Amino acid sequence: MPLKPLLKNKLLLQKNFNINEIAMDNWPFWMLEENIKIVNELTDEEEKRRKSDEDAQQGSMPNFNPNAIMNSIGNIGNGIK
Repeated sequence: MPLKPLLKNKLLLQKNFNINEIAMDNWPFWMLEENIKIVNELTDEEEKRRKSDEDAQQGSMPNFNPNAIMNSIGNIGNGIK
């Protein structure tokens, strides 16, 4: 369906920016295209920021791998005889 991306972008504008579909239908097509481009850029920037925040958080978190903890405990017990 060739109009599916257009409908998807109009729905994103409605959802994220509370814009009425009737108002969008009255815009010239170039204005709709520009607003869609801006919204897509904002969405991409937010996604990049979220991923970098997640990566930073993962880097600052200690390793809570249960297998590694159990192996360390086992190694401690082997040293005591």
